[in-house]
Amino acid sequence: MNAILKKSVLALMAATTMSLVAGGAMADAKNPKIGFSIDDLRVERWARDRDFFTAAAEKLGAKVFVQSADASEARQISQIENLISRGVDVIVIVPFNATVLTNTIKEAKKAGIKVLSYDRLILNADVDAYISFDNEKVGEMQAEGVLKAQSKGNFYLLGGSPTDNNAKMLREGQMKVLKPLIDKGDIKIVGQQWVKDWNPTEALSIVENALTANNNKIDAIVASNDGTAGGAIQALAAQKLAGKVPVSGQD
Repeated sequence: MNAILKKSVLALMAATTMSLVAGGAMADAKNPKIGFSIDDLRVERWARDRDFFTAAAEKLGAKVFVQSADASEARQISQIENLISRGVDVIVIVPFNATVLTNTIKEAKKAGIKVLSYDRLILNADVDAYISFDNEKVGEMQAEGVLKAQSKGNFYLLGGSPTDNNAKMLREGQMKVLKPLIDKGDIKIVGQQWVKDWNPTEALSIVENALTANNNKIDAIVASNDGTAGGAIQALAAQKLAGKVPVSGQD
C-alpha cells in the first residue's frame, strides 16, 4: 500500500475518531484521550501507522496512548482493559485475534467509551466504526501483479491468519482474478494454506513443504502480505528459485 494512500486513510481515521469523541456525552471534544491498541509494533507497517495516526490526532488536539500486544491475544485484552480503566474517550483497535474481543468491547461500551476497529474488523462486537482498505481490491491487485510475471502454470496460495477477516477478503479478491484462468486450464492451484498469525516462519515451513510435495514445480506464489511473502522467498532461495518464481505481497 503506497505511503500517500496510507497517510490519507490514517488521517481519515484520526478525524473519524475525533468525531466519535465529539458525539460522546462524557468526552472532552477539544482534548480527548485516545487509546490505540495495536496488534504488534515489532512489525514495521504498524509502527508507521502508529506514527501517522498519532501525528494526525495530536494535530487535532488529542492525546494518544499506544499499546502493543506483541502478537498476544491475552496481552491485548489486558491492555484494552487498562485503557478502559484509564478513562480514555475512544479506543482504536487493530485486533491480533478478531474473534476474542467480544466481552472486552462490551466492557468499553459499558464505560461509555467509543470503539473504532482499524484495518481488521473485530467480529461479533458492537464497534462504533470500522475503517480499512478495500481488501478485496488489494487481493485482486496481488493476483494481477503475479500474473504480469507468470500467467500460466502451478500456483500456490499462501493465505493470512485464519482469525483475520481481512485474509478471507484478500483471498476473495485473488480468486476473482485467478478463477477464470483456473477454469480455462491455464493455472492449476497445487496447494493452499492459511498462515497462523501471519507468521513468516510458518510461511517458510509451509512453502518448504509445498515445494517438496510438488518436486519444486511451483511457478508462482500468491501471498497476502510481505511477512508471509518473505517466508516464501526464503524457502524459494534455499532451492535456488528466488527471483524465478514471482511472489505477491503487501505493506
